[in-house]
Amino acid sequence: MLRWSRNPRLWFAVCLVVLALLFGALIWFLQREGLERADKWASVVFGGTGATAIAIGALSWLWRQGEVRTEPDDDTAAVLSWLADAQREQWQAEQNARRVGDPWPLNIRWLSSARAQAVMASWASVRGTPGGGPAELAGEYAVIGDLFTAPDGPKRLIVLGEPGAGKSMLVLNLALQLLARRGPREPVPVVLSAAGWNPVPGLDDWVAEQIAMIDRRLARQVRGPGGTPRTLARDLFARGLILPVLDGLDEMAGALQEAAIREISRAAGAGHGLVVTCRTVPYEAAVAASGPVPAAAVVEIQPVAARDAARHLADSAALSDRRWRPVVEHLTAVPNAPLAQALSTPLMIWLARTVYQDRGRDPKELLDAGWAATRGGVEQHLLEHLVPAAYATALAGRPARTVEEVARVRRWLGTVAAHLREQRTYELAWWHFHEFKPVPTAQFVSVAFAVVVALTTTAAAIPLAAESMGSAPPWVTCWYIGTVIGLAAAYGRLLFTDRSVPRRLTLGGACRMFAAVGLPLAAVSTLYGEPLFSLGLMLSAGTVSALVAGSTVAAAATRPDRSLHIDRATALTAGGAAGLATTAMGVVAFPDANPGTWAVAGLVGAGSVICLSAWGQFCLARVVCAAVNGMPLRMMSALDEAYARGVLRRAGGVHQFRHNLLQDHLAGRR
Repeated sequence: MLRWSRNPRLWFAVCLVVLALLFGALIWFLQREGLERADKWASVVFGGTGATAIAIGALSWLWRQGEVRTEPDDDTAAVLSWLADAQREQWQAEQNARRVGDPWPLNIRWLSSARAQAVMASWASVRGTPGGGPAELAGEYAVIGDLFTAPDGPKRLIVLGEPGAGKSMLVLNLALQLLARRGPREPVPVVLSAAGWNPVPGLDDWVAEQIAMIDRRLARQVRGPGGTPRTLARDLFARGLILPVLDGLDEMAGALQEAAIREISRAAGAGHGLVVTCRTVPYEAAVAASGPVPAAAVVEIQPVAARDAARHLADSAALSDRRWRPVVEHLTAVPNAPLAQALSTPLMIWLARTVYQDRGRDPKELLDAGWAATRGGVEQHLLEHLVPAAYATALAGRPARTVEEVARVRRWLGTVAAHLREQRTYELAWWHFHEFKPVPTAQFVSVAFAVVVALTTTAAAIPLAAESMGSAPPWVTCWYIGTVIGLAAAYGRLLFTDRSVPRRLTLGGACRMFAAVGLPLAAVSTLYGEPLFSLGLMLSAGTVSALVAGSTVAAAATRPDRSLHIDRATALTAGGAAGLATTAMGVVAFPDANPGTWAVAGLVGAGSVICLSAWGQFCLARVVCAAVNGMPLRMMSALDEAYARGVLRRAGGVHQFRHNLLQDHLAGRR
């Protein structure tokens, strides 16, 4: 049999043409014969309905079969290449934003310490050979990629360390090194935040879902073993072409950590490669309850040596800046002092650099102040003064902030940190701003407003306009009724759609909405012997519903502002279409009214639809939080500034505080 004849999409097109011809024949028959007798009504209605149901079922099955690839996926290499380029661009930009190479990358040392081996499976399991002996697992920041590319290197790695030890920096560098060395058919490392993982669905399903959100092409169906359809992302993970890098396992709730370890163990036992970072103490507790991960090497990040910290601080200062000399001499002479213990992590070294970047402050207080007598005192001092120091310096396009402005920044950052702690998360997504108190109350009011407008626009529109349209041309009546039905269907979908995720207006989503609303109307109207009326009804109702409610969940963006722009464009398109439709309906229903009344009706219709979007709820949350909580009205600009000043970081389309310790400190201070 010819290869083209086995393509379900081809038969989908053939069936669609046949259905269109049958539909035309039905119209011709109804116009020629009429429907005078009741038995004809019954035969046509039930016969047509049955044929339509069978046709729709067959078309849907053929379309889904067309989505399932029956031949080898020729463009898998191209998709993997695109995914690798996207990951490289995203995380290289994030590494640059964190100033990892300024003045040079800290020499983070890692090794399979005694503490790491205590929570590791046997060496035979790690090496995959009976009686396998210990392996040399030790290295530095710059050579972490060699661990995975070595012929006998492990394919599963657990990275442990204390808070701020540089776990995220290390695995980020690992991902970038693997991407730089990657061949056409080698796995693509994908960095994912473990904070949003619920282990119940399984690691493979969650990773596939996260990857499919990066690029919707990865969500298409392919055939798995035994002919079972699955997404391309799921297929790539099953074939070992995706290396998930799960950063921050300790950011999950305690009960979920144990379930996560069990799920990671299952994936590791199945041969999947993976990289996981976690704080040492939570990982020890999870392993004690669930057992070690099989076939996974465990390494622990070592404290930064005092001499390395001293050299980094000295090299980060200008040649004419001598303020760090006493600190450098102290770190070199007394490597076990409280200051050396505090500056044993990359986080605290960066905090020290940032807090004392202003030449008006003398870092010598790190030696002789009262709070400098303990490691905790030094760490709390640096966390406390980060925000004032970061905002006291002028950046490109951003002036230095005054004392009053810095105080306001600290207040709203504390509000955000306290909210995230209450929600038990470390991710700040703009589409979740409606959860800030007292925004939920205002959100309820806005949704109630949209419901009232929907009921007024749809349920009361036809009775109000019945008298006005008595002498209107048939095509006007057809358009008016179709617009009302299209708006009703659009409001119904928007009211029962998740408003807490960004959405994008796509051709596929618009076509599906057009077909779901327009085709049934056309079929019903045709059965009543009005083919032209049915065509106009289908076009008007389908077009309005497609523009207003034809959006789908947007793919995950690499930056928060990109997802905001996408959802804003979608909301404005939907609101504009609803506003124009409402205005036109007002002109037809009330031709003698003041034009200002028509404009107000259009604005109300547009506003009600925008209220049902993630961007609309975000705008409402901005206004309420600014009025009640004193937060910035231009929230995205404020978040971008906090990111540029190093207080926040980005993880794809969401913001996070630079470190969990900073979030916890600001939340506790609040």
